[in-house]
Amino acid sequence: MLPQMDPTWYASQSFWMLATFCATFLMMWLFVMPSMRATVDARRSRIEGDLQKTEELKNEASRLLKELTEAQENVKRETQSLFAQAQAEAQTLTQQMEADFNTRLATCIAEKEQTLEAAKKAALQDIARISGDLTEQIIKKTTGITVSAEEINKTTASVMEKRA
Repeated sequence: MLPQMDPTWYASQSFWMLATFCATFLMMWLFVMPSMRATVDARRSRIEGDLQKTEELKNEASRLLKELTEAQENVKRETQSLFAQAQAEAQTLTQQMEADFNTRLATCIAEKEQTLEAAKKAALQDIARISGDLTEQIIKKTTGITVSAEEINKTTASVMEKRA
């Protein structure tokens, strides 16, 4: 039979087992457990610190996001304002240019009408002169009467005035 199974040795084996267990337990409790507890506590405090930092960073990110959103809204409003202002300026400039163009066009039309009127008067004078000369020659050839140029011009001018 094995010596471990012999009942005569049970008491001394039990004593030494209990003594070894108590010594091991005491060494664990006095030396190992404090270092493990310190490690666990350090780990817990590090995790809590990390969680606190995470919460702070999350709050900071939320604040920055809010600021960014507000900045974007401000930029959008400012852009819309600048666009409206530019549009108003463009419209004003277009109206000024249109008014300036209309003024220049009216001036040009008036000048051309004066030129046309002068050309019309010159043409009518030429027609009156030519018709006076022709009338004088026709009367002279057909009737043999000599009519003064003044009488022909007066008659031609009165006819021309009625037609004009």
